[in-house]
This record gives sequence, C-alpha cells and structure tokens, in this order.
Amino acid sequence: MVLAFLGAAAVGGIVVASGNLVLMGLAVGAILGVLLLNTVSVAVWIVLVGTLLITGPLAMHFPQLGRIAWLFSILGFFLLGASILYEGTNRDPHRPGMPAFMILGLLFIAYAMGMLVASDSGLAEGFSAVKRYFQYWGVMFILATVAFAPRLVRRWLLFMLLLAMVQLPLAIYQRIVLMPLRLNMPDSVVPVDIIAGTFEGSITGGANSNVMAFFLIAVIAGLLAAYRESMLKRTTLWLLLAIVSAPLALGETKLVVVLLPAALLIVFADLVRKRPFAFGAGAIATLVVIGVLAYSYVALQATEGREGMTFEQRIEENLEYNFGSRGYFGGASLNRGNVVPFWWNEHGAKDPAGTVFGHGLGASFGARGSDQMGHMDRKYPGYSIGLTTMSALLWDVGLLGTGLFLMMFLAAFLAAGRLTARASPGLDRAMCRTLQAVLMMIPAMLFALDLHLLAPSLQVLTAFTLGLIAWRWRLGDRSS
Repeated sequence: MVLAFLGAAAVGGIVVASGNLVLMGLAVGAILGVLLLNTVSVAVWIVLVGTLLITGPLAMHFPQLGRIAWLFSILGFFLLGASILYEGTNRDPHRPGMPAFMILGLLFIAYAMGMLVASDSGLAEGFSAVKRYFQYWGVMFILATVAFAPRLVRRWLLFMLLLAMVQLPLAIYQRIVLMPLRLNMPDSVVPVDIIAGTFEGSITGGANSNVMAFFLIAVIAGLLAAYRESMLKRTTLWLLLAIVSAPLALGETKLVVVLLPAALLIVFADLVRKRPFAFGAGAIATLVVIGVLAYSYVALQATEGREGMTFEQRIEENLEYNFGSRGYFGGASLNRGNVVPFWWNEHGAKDPAGTVFGHGLGASFGARGSDQMGHMDRKYPGYSIGLTTMSALLWDVGLLGTGLFLMMFLAAFLAAGRLTARASPGLDRAMCRTLQAVLMMIPAMLFALDLHLLAPSLQVLTAFTLGLIAWRWRLGDRSS
C-alpha cells in the first residue's frame, strides 16, 4: 500500500511538472475517483454540476480552460467502474434484476469494444471514439446499481429545476451582449446560435442551443406533470413556465417545434380517453404556440445576411438545407435529410459487412476543427457523413450496433411507461411520466445533429434519464 501511494505521488509529480493540462486533468480525475469510491453520490453531483453548469460558460469565455471537461469525463468513467464494483458486491437477494434496457446497453458497449479489434481503424481513432461514446454512461450505470435514497434523487430533480431557471439570465446576457459581437463574423457563424444558456458554445463558433431547448422542454414537461399531481398551484406553475420557457423565445432553435409536442403528448397521453375534449383543446393550444415560435424563428430572428429575404424565402431555405439537396455546411456537405440515404447508397450490396457491422468506432468522426478525423470521413472529405448521431452510428457500428442502441432507448421508454402506470400518486408518478416524455424527444435529437456523441451536456442528461428509470425500476415498491 505504501509503495502504491509512493508510486502514485511520483506519477502525479511528473504530470504536474509537465504542465500538460490534459494529463493533469486525468491525474486529478483519477485521484478524485479513488477518494470518492465510498461516496459516489458526490461524484454524481460533481458530474451534474460540472457538465451542466460550469463547463459551458467557462469554455465559452475562457477557451483555454476548455480541457477542464476532461476532469468530469474521467469521473464519468470512474462511475462506470464503481457501478461494476457495487453490482458485483450486492448481496440483496430481494432486489429486482436489471431492467432490459440496461442489459442492451451492456451489449452495445461489448459490441462496440469488440469492433475496435475488428475494424480497419487505428487504436488511436478507436479509443478517442470510446471516450466520446461512453464517457458519461457511468452516470446511468451508477444510478442503476446503487440504491440511492429517494431524498437524494429529489435533490437532483430540484437542481434540474434551478438549473432551468438559471438559463434565462444567461440567455438574456447572451442575446444582448454576446450576439452583437458575432454580427460581423464569417457567414458560417450564425449570431443567434450563441444563445445556449449554460450549455457548451464558442463566441466565435457554434453553440449547443439545441441541448438547451431539449433540457428546458424536459423541465416544462416535468412542471406540467407535477401540476397534474396537484403539486403546484396554478399561479406558481405559470410563473415557473414563464421563466423556463422564455429562453426558447430568445434563441432560434427550430427543433423546439418537434420536441415540444413530443414531450407534451406523453405528459397528457392518458387524457385521450379520459378527457378527449380537454386533450383536443390542449393540442390546439400547443399547435398555436408552436406556430408562433416557428414564425418567430423563421421571420423575426433574422441573422446577418438574411435581412433582405422574404418569409417564404426563409422557409424555403430551411427546408432546402434540412430536407433538400443543399449541404448543411455548404459545398459537398450532406444534410439531415440525405445523410442516412447516402450511407445506404454507399453500402447495401456494395458492402454487406460494413452495412451489418460498421467500420469501427470513430470511423465517421469529422467534427470541424478536429485533427483526429475518422478513416471513413477521410474517404469522403467534405461530406460530413457523421452529421447526425444516426448516420454516425450506421457508419461506425452498422445496422447491428445501431439496432442495439435504438432498442435500448425503446426498452427504456416502455419501462418508463410501465413505471408510470403503477407509480404512486404525486412526485413518483410525475417523475416517471416526465422521464418517459424525455425519451420521447430522443429520436428527434438522434436525427438532428451528432450531439449525442459530441455534447457532454446532452450525454449527461440522457444518461441521467436512463439511470433514473433504472433506479426507480430496481427500487420497486419502496419509493417515497
């Protein structure tokens, strides 16, 4: 033990002396991981706060500190290892088994890791992809294996509500102060995209405004689910909804028009038979809100270089680079509508093995500004074959791996539905209903962009959602 600590101290000293921030982050993360082995809840707190509240604003204003995200990434892998230890030492014979979607998640990891050996990519490409794919899956598995107290879970949910309320002042600041700074930048920089709240972004580049929208709509669904359980007064509900939804009107995230109805459909799904007229009225009101938002995004939130375009021209432009032939990044780039068909055109009978098994993790990786391009991305330069999570999965792990990935989410959605049906009235049922609503939004995110593979914030939110479903599943009837 003494020799082990002496060796760790020597390695730590060498790392600090090197001045390499990445290595220092890895070392600090490893040390924190060992110290937090008996208090994994603190590690979960650090990951949640670090990725959802700290990393985004810090990297936006101090890009040189962007590598601090590696610290939280290492903690994510630590939680994955800790979950194995906790599950392996669990001796409770009465605890329910793992839900099916967790087993599918393990199978996907095993399959993806196996592809590291079978693919044509180098180990550097593969291991970089492992980090991007699985760096926060530990959040999901630790929630599934550790019987956290319901009181702690309620605190995490309260943190999510407070985090949603923090988005408004930051969005206002970004709209008034940061957005004007981007007006004279190159055409590839869309000024309004900087409105991303606490989520990742760059003043001179893109920002994860879609993740902010995803998160805020999830919280809106949670508030409405809580109101249905008589946990909120009507005045309190309207006040919170105004604060949480306001950032959506300040930005230009057109994905809202898909995410919002998807989430609300689940929150109020049981009213279709119980109160069809009330459900119909709510559906009409939702459509009106979506119409107003869509008009605002297309017509009022004009960015530099589009002021002279008519409303019809803006609609045509959006349809063209989303579903037409225009590239998302211009040039030879593909877009959301043709990136998956392009994958099929290059596979099928032409490449049966690649169709079924893929080309290895990271094969399609081609994020702009990166020097670690995947070998298939280099084969199709400028195409952005990994534009969306769905296309990246198909190129990397083929139909087999993509099927496992999608089945995991489908099984989790069905599990959340069963939990909602038998949940206790109040917070328990509101939480289960909200978790299912969040999963209802996942397909749109998979086909929108590659954020599930690149955005730590979305990865944490997704892992947290799946983990809570597994936690509630294994808690059984002991919830309170």
